[in-house]
Amino acid sequence: MASITLDIKSELPKAIAWTDAMTKQLPFAISRALNDTGFDIRNALNNSTRQYFKDPVPFTQRAFLVNRSNKRNLEVEVYAEQRRARYLRTLVHGGMRGQKPFELKFLNDASSSIPNGSRLVPAAVRLTAAGNVSLATIRKIQEQLKSTGKNSAFIGTPTGGDRPAGVYQRMAKGKLKPLFVAVDQAAYRPMFPMLEIGSKVVDRRFGQYLRSHLEKALASAR
Repeated sequence: MASITLDIKSELPKAIAWTDAMTKQLPFAISRALNDTGFDIRNALNNSTRQYFKDPVPFTQRAFLVNRSNKRNLEVEVYAEQRRARYLRTLVHGGMRGQKPFELKFLNDASSSIPNGSRLVPAAVRLTAAGNVSLATIRKIQEQLKSTGKNSAFIGTPTGGDRPAGVYQRMAKGKLKPLFVAVDQAAYRPMFPMLEIGSKVVDRRFGQYLRSHLEKALASAR
């Protein structure tokens, strides 16, 4: 009966050489793929600030940077620059917050019964893209606190009714506008899904980049 005999001896050296080349080029290809993916993540995060924040300033839109990988350190880091990280951290993770400098000043200057450890939660004040009260707004309120009459402001608990303690602006006809409400504790809610945005980029792009860089590396090694 006829038979077929397969002999791989003649092809074995080629296979070994291909495997050696693959082994040598793999760290380089992985590093290139990591870096390309890292920069895609950076771009996706910076661009997404316009989606999750209202009118973010350029400072916020350029918050994220990249530390590159190399073939001896197969790790790429995408991170927020230190000054941006101070406010982005709580917007990513949420959590309880401490007292802000302007709160300390307002409460220390107040001749009222509001505890010094209170937080002032914004009510009818405009916030920045990072969810904070701008310095210009704080300075304006400080001037209002020093004045009297219409458009002046005070810190305390309004008389009559059940309105909470806080910072109020005096309006026309004796009406009061709450600028801040005093609470015992305050927390940030997560607003920016950084990890979800980055994971989607990794799932979509890393495999493509790795295959592409492996093909290029093996072609140049021949």
